[in-house]
Amino acid sequence: MADASLSDIVEEVAAQAGVRKGPVESIHPHEERSSATTWAIAIGVVLILGIGLFYIADNSGGLLPGDDGVVGNCADNIDNDNAGLKDAQDPGCRPNGQDDEESFEHTQ
Repeated sequence: MADASLSDIVEEVAAQAGVRKGPVESIHPHEERSSATTWAIAIGVVLILGIGLFYIADNSGGLLPGDDGVVGNCADNIDNDNAGLKDAQDPGCRPNGQDDEESFEHTQ
């Protein structure tokens, strides 16, 4: 025989003489988390990470090597090593056979 459900048991007891059936309300405490608190924490974390990244970028010369602001002697249109060749024509500016503006013309 299957177990009786709560409503079956209530109906059976209520059918007995002298028993009254009444509504029951169940209340349990519920803690509400403020979404404003969650957002404040998330924004704080993002700000701290952002400030950290800016600090690293400022104090390390850039986040990635080969920063675009760094240009060697091979982009100044001057013959820095007095070899009679300037920048793209100078083999010192083409270490791999290609012109590299961030290279340096070596002085003799």
